[in-house]
Amino acid sequence: MNTKINKLFLACSVCCCLTAAPILTACSDVEYEAATYSEAVSNLVADYQDGKREVTLSWTNPTMPGQTGVQIIKDNDDVTNIDEVINTYLIKKAPTNVDVAYTIKARYSDGRVSEGQTVRFNIAYEVKKGGNQIAMLVPDDYEQSADEKDAVAWFKQQYVNAGKGVLVTPATIDLLDIEKQTACWVMCDRIGVEHGWQKLPGNLASTETIEALKSFTADGGNLFLTNHATQLTVAVGRIADAYAPGIFGNGEGGQNGDVWGSQPIIGNAEGQIYDHSGHDIYRGMTFTSGLYERSIYCFEGSGVKGDHNCMWDLNAYGLAPEPNVVKAWEDMTNSTVLGTWNHVVDYCCAGIIDFAPTSTFAGRILAVGLASYEWNIGGENQYQDQLEKFTSNCLSYVAAPAEQKVAMLVPNDYTQSDDEKSAVAWFQQNYVNQGKGVLLTPATIDQLDIEQNPMCWVMCDRIGVEHGWQNLPGDLASAETINALKAFTADGGNLLLTNHATQLTVGVGRIADAYAPGIFGNGEGGQNGDVWGSQPIIGNTEGQIYDHSGHDIYWGMDFVSGLYERSIYCFEGAGVKGDHNCMWDLNAYGLAPEPNVVKAWEDMTNSHVLGTWNHVVDYCCAGIVDFEPTTTFSGRVLAVGLASYEWNIGGENQYQGQLERFTQNCISYLK
Repeated sequence: MNTKINKLFLACSVCCCLTAAPILTACSDVEYEAATYSEAVSNLVADYQDGKREVTLSWTNPTMPGQTGVQIIKDNDDVTNIDEVINTYLIKKAPTNVDVAYTIKARYSDGRVSEGQTVRFNIAYEVKKGGNQIAMLVPDDYEQSADEKDAVAWFKQQYVNAGKGVLVTPATIDLLDIEKQTACWVMCDRIGVEHGWQKLPGNLASTETIEALKSFTADGGNLFLTNHATQLTVAVGRIADAYAPGIFGNGEGGQNGDVWGSQPIIGNAEGQIYDHSGHDIYRGMTFTSGLYERSIYCFEGSGVKGDHNCMWDLNAYGLAPEPNVVKAWEDMTNSTVLGTWNHVVDYCCAGIIDFAPTSTFAGRILAVGLASYEWNIGGENQYQDQLEKFTSNCLSYVAAPAEQKVAMLVPNDYTQSDDEKSAVAWFQQNYVNQGKGVLLTPATIDQLDIEQNPMCWVMCDRIGVEHGWQNLPGDLASAETINALKAFTADGGNLLLTNHATQLTVGVGRIADAYAPGIFGNGEGGQNGDVWGSQPIIGNTEGQIYDHSGHDIYWGMDFVSGLYERSIYCFEGAGVKGDHNCMWDLNAYGLAPEPNVVKAWEDMTNSHVLGTWNHVVDYCCAGIVDFEPTTTFSGRVLAVGLASYEWNIGGENQYQGQLERFTQNCISYLK
């Protein structure tokens, strides 16, 4: 076995001469009388192999009587006290590719701690990320809490049973593995638990558990901490103890008839209001008005509420009041406050915080400390579906690797099109400039990487382009581009194809050429005063009406009535419209008329028609199609071929905000 043994060196001298003035002390953690000698450990070595993370520390204990334990210090910072005399210590997941130091000291019954001996090592190790599971960590005794039990039951059903997750307790903490899981949800909601992360129940605060979480986050693993577990932000070292959650509740609670949830719009000073209502953690949820001063996202209705806050009082940390304590907190901690209490419209407290990765802390932490986040209220919760949707959103958000960015692919000559230029400008501002996206052209197609980009928006909207994917401009149809897109989708990458780019459904092999989009326009267009958008309710036969108005791609948009026979989602108002449809005429493919051609198309292509033209109430055409992954085509393809999806109408578009929200929704849906 190719074993490396790193020899010790002394952190300070083992024996200090202390016969002079009593103000002198040894290099130990406690003061003691000069006449008292604390014999130190000796012969400290670290046994490990490059390529493996297990390290065994071994040493020789003192021969003098009175030793009761040892103290293990990592990097002069993390201190572990062990109340038994041992001479070996196994580090199961040691830090890798960095210099690390472990110091061992002997502890004595009268409180003395000896000088330390230190060993340093640096394990060469390639972290093999790429796991797609999510872990859930709960206390060993989680069945003592009705809230924890219910959360675990939901997680088992939605993740464990579906092969997407693993349930972990401190007793099985070794299952937490960055090479298998990208994120870990740590949940603790307990009556009577004392304040402070060290008091967390069921061994959540044990040395083994904390060390495992530290190793996981050091490797870039992300944490979702809920309820009393938000205190682990301190334990894992993301924030200092001085900034621990201070608004804390642990009582039995009682019957309460109010609706509780999260307020995502933070602040009440003009120019200092932070609106996170469109954040991914709230995707697809109902933003409910009429309950408090502002709309809220609801988590629980009438029931027995524990009122177990474990969140941050931002007025308690001495933060600068200018411009406000939320901004001061965010700047100090590199975080974003995404939610507070329903009724709070100022800057006083933070109930949901997204701690971004830093140069010294590789993992993201999303902490939800609102008491409204409660899994058991003693009976039916009318907002249970919203609580569950919020949770799945949070898990999806933290499971996405921090280094991933969405991609946008446009023709090499995209500046020839006002629509493409406008779309690119928006994408650059909202994704590229925010470090969340990368702009590509066929000239840079080699940068499209499934390990860095979970989805790619391909956009082409061009006057005069000929029908057929092979005729797409700016090398979008080149062999290099098509092969790169095929490889990307084969690896599970998802595509958003808009306007003339919907024809790439054929180019990449998702559908046969015979089923290519046939409703096609490429003219210059002209002035048009109508409102155009998408009709998400498909069909006009009783029992065969497909309502997709609640789909994630329409989340947060205004469903406008009074314009056509049905309500629509609006994309553009009066202006110069190109009328560039590139969509599907479902009556042109010889599909079975029973029950209808939409159903026949969806069954044949494993897809869902999510939108058609404003005024269309039958089954004739498909303007927005969501092509599901298949056994032979790993990636999802969302195709938007409605002419109403237009980025430049020659002037101000009264529905520009809706167009942008729709696009953001589509990108979030696919990433």
